[in-house]
Amino acid sequence: MRVTKGVLMVLLALVLVTSGCEFLDPARPTIQPDTEVFGNLLDIEEMPDEPGVWIVRLRVAPPRALNRAESEQGREGPDAEKGLIAEIRIDADTVVLMHGTPVRLEDFNPGTEVVSIPAPGTTRMVGDKTVLHNAEFFGDFGTYSRWRLPGLGTDAEGVVDDVGLINSSGTEHAAVPLNGGRTLYFSAGLRRAVDGEPTGAARQGLGPAGGGELLPERSFRTEIGEAGWSKPEPVVFPGLEDAHQVRVSWVNPEETICLVSITAEEGGKPWAGRSQRLNRGKAWGVVEALEGLGEGDALDPIYLAGSRTKVLFVTARRGANQSDLFLLNPSEGAEAMALEPRINTIGSEWGPRVGPDNELFFSRGDRQLLFMGGMVQPVHLDWPHRILFSEAAPTDDGRWVFLTLTQLTAGEPNHDLWVSERREDGILGFPVPVDGWRPDAG
Repeated sequence: MRVTKGVLMVLLALVLVTSGCEFLDPARPTIQPDTEVFGNLLDIEEMPDEPGVWIVRLRVAPPRALNRAESEQGREGPDAEKGLIAEIRIDADTVVLMHGTPVRLEDFNPGTEVVSIPAPGTTRMVGDKTVLHNAEFFGDFGTYSRWRLPGLGTDAEGVVDDVGLINSSGTEHAAVPLNGGRTLYFSAGLRRAVDGEPTGAARQGLGPAGGGELLPERSFRTEIGEAGWSKPEPVVFPGLEDAHQVRVSWVNPEETICLVSITAEEGGKPWAGRSQRLNRGKAWGVVEALEGLGEGDALDPIYLAGSRTKVLFVTARRGANQSDLFLLNPSEGAEAMALEPRINTIGSEWGPRVGPDNELFFSRGDRQLLFMGGMVQPVHLDWPHRILFSEAAPTDDGRWVFLTLTQLTAGEPNHDLWVSERREDGILGFPVPVDGWRPDAG
């Protein structure tokens, strides 16, 4: 089994590197190659002089599932050097998961089988201890293996996706909440699993995946009632039935105007348009291209709060591997301009949404940010460790924020929609999956 041998090489390399340090000064930290550390939890201590920082100690040992896999093939699994201890620093920037879900360190019991992935360049050997700063910390080998080692035999049972729900094993993201979150537009598509095959809910309007890198995507609408969310229905525009991707990114409260980005074919550039209808009971009209956005691609257009002329959108026109936020303000000029350097950087900015006070939510790389009061600041969740989320979309009253959470899965990540309550201090409460959320709860 190739994937199993890869883990064996990692474990053996850890043992060999540790054993080769005996002639060094034990008090002098020495740089070690960054590699996953497997073992059993010994204890956890929060640093008294550094609130929010924990030191986790574990006894290095190969996972039991790995030993079983080796035994089934008539081989002996690797034995870690007896007494080898790893000391791991965990803080607010560490992703801590158990059974695929964010957890607190206090949920771990001594003896738990854990996996630690170090932040790049942080692994050191101090005496007979491996010391590192953690990037991802798993409280069960199954979560790690489903992400990194799906061929090991610890995969979860096959998921049966329900088209009547919002979240699936595919991709759901780009929320557009209306009416305090009771009406929701969102985009959905399939994602590629570890074997390259598409997975996800077979929703109406999603065409065949094909062999390209960019999978088909469509927007859907649902609303919540006493029994929960209605079955998501596709948002249909005339003449775009065969378009590769159609994504709604802004809708007015009356649901008579919406902004859309369209990628007509695989490999084509997206363009931004606007559609109208007389009332929410009518069909959407033809999507007409928004004028004045300039040459190059335009993605995820939104209007600023209270405006029907100021268009904010995403474009990669300044670099093929870099996206930025541009604004068209017809009262100040006929051309769209890049937002200020505090917002647009050498990184990629994307996923813009505007709150009721015209505050700008946007993502940079894999981080969720907020521009408000002339300052860019991170959006914090009320949680001691990092949760992977992006595309924050506040409701019109500002009370709730819809988020795209990233689930670590084999192949492409699984993106799902969750909802968080926004406190007066701006911090978001711990989110819940959108299918189980009710706007009047809490």
